[in-house]
Amino acid sequence: MLRKIALATALLGFLATPALAGHCPADAKAIEAALAKATNLSDAEKAEITALKDEGMALHTAGDHRASEAKLAEAMRK
Repeated sequence: MLRKIALATALLGFLATPALAGHCPADAKAIEAALAKATNLSDAEKAEITALKDEGMALHTAGDHRASEAKLAEAMRK
């Protein structure tokens, strides 16, 4: 019984990983859309947000989705 539970948990984790990974590109697109509409940000602020977004997507590409989501969230808070 314990073996079945462990196997089910591992399978759920394996299946959930791609779903979480797909969140990063959606966040990056949302950031880009918000930047395109932003009129109250200076060029320096836009550059900082773009740099954070680019760093987040680099982390996503490298497979570090947790760090990627954190970096993209930081960009969204700016």
